[in-house]
Amino acid sequence: MFNTSDYIDLLQQLEQFFLASTEKQPIANPLDPEALRRQLSLELTAEGESLAQLRSHIADYLNYAVKTAHPAYFNQLWGGFNPACFMGDMLTSATNTSMYTYEVAPVATLIEKTLMAKLGELIGFAEPDGQFTTGGSNGNFMALAMARHRAFPTLKHQGMANSSHLIALVSADAHYSFAKAAHLLGIGTDQLWRVPVDRQGRMDISALESLIAKARAQGAQPFFVAGTAGTTVRGAYDPLEAIAAVSQREGLWFHVDGAWGASVLLSPTHRPLMQGVEQADSVVWDAHKMMGMTLMCSILLVKQRGMMLNTFSSEGTDYLFHTVDAEPTDLGPGTMHCGRRVDAVKLWLAWKHLGDRGWAAQIDHYFELAAYAEALINAHDSLELVAPRQSLNLCFQYKPKHASQDPNELTLQIRQALWAKGIAMVNYANVNGKVVFRLVLCNNQTKKEDIAEFFDALVAIAHQMELTDI
Repeated sequence: MFNTSDYIDLLQQLEQFFLASTEKQPIANPLDPEALRRQLSLELTAEGESLAQLRSHIADYLNYAVKTAHPAYFNQLWGGFNPACFMGDMLTSATNTSMYTYEVAPVATLIEKTLMAKLGELIGFAEPDGQFTTGGSNGNFMALAMARHRAFPTLKHQGMANSSHLIALVSADAHYSFAKAAHLLGIGTDQLWRVPVDRQGRMDISALESLIAKARAQGAQPFFVAGTAGTTVRGAYDPLEAIAAVSQREGLWFHVDGAWGASVLLSPTHRPLMQGVEQADSVVWDAHKMMGMTLMCSILLVKQRGMMLNTFSSEGTDYLFHTVDAEPTDLGPGTMHCGRRVDAVKLWLAWKHLGDRGWAAQIDHYFELAAYAEALINAHDSLELVAPRQSLNLCFQYKPKHASQDPNELTLQIRQALWAKGIAMVNYANVNGKVVFRLVLCNNQTKKEDIAEFFDALVAIAHQMELTDI
């Protein structure tokens, strides 16, 4: 039974949670797993509880949840809060449908098709095909599957037994999902060759050409190459135009993993970072990252219409898919999913709210914040960029005054202190053998003063740790 008062109470609890983020209360109340377990009532009992009784469990959940809309949340490639997106999430859950047929998701199907056309136009695809997926990793998997199907269409029915030795190429800094995909598709992780990168973390084109020649000399068949638009750690953009030229010359499927960085296409100022993407065969684009949608909101776009359907269609689906049209209205046959949540509505509502110009302003703002953070690092005697900034990722270290202090260990200690005190959440990574802070700026709640406060807190903690170690 639907009772409006129950849901009003929940919205009030959520309002307090979001207010805690904007009022800069601690970003979280971190506890180790056993300590947290003791604070919660997790057991599942024979007798149920009323909706009113569930409020205490919701309160516990929110009390220990990380405030990802906090202006000092810099930890992942996503964060912030978009009210139109939140409305779309509620609408999607309330209507509770699946994206496999037009019959059960009529408006959502048309919305998804509208978004595919819009995103495809931004990429430069004349007649794009595409769908929402469960994440960028899944999109990369599907792209590799389509490339394999194009290279060996008989594999769909006959399997890998009679196929040639397949080689897929990605950059040394490409996302780990490609290794998972190579394994699960039967290509093998040893046949996923990683191309060296330059000082900026961009794929080395001469090295790519050498590896393709090496594969052919060994009697293997290169069939796929992925360029990354915004690498996970350094935020680097591979030279897509040069990769496209090699792919066309060598007959390879050219995929662009733009999970992190494709959103710069929304900004006339920064879209040149994606030059050459229009020559790709497929592109992954995560709107839950730079565009700030709630998880998940990921898209796979394909240049050649029908390729998804040819690769992923299957027999035995007539109980579900009842129509066969020249222009399919049912999206299910052209994907590896069966049931699929409606992720299109929240992005569509957010686009309706912001418009093209609103998106451009948001992306431009993030780059302004990144430039500001870079200037603060360069101006500080104790801070040092470890890798050149290309986009919204800043990889830096604190330089200890005492030679006996390990900067790698100090990075981890400072990061943990920021987290334990609830000041900020910032991740770390390894770049060229150095443990660095990886500051990511894609939170629409973050302002310049938040960044300045973050660096002030970081340096103050570092100074205290140096004094303690004397």
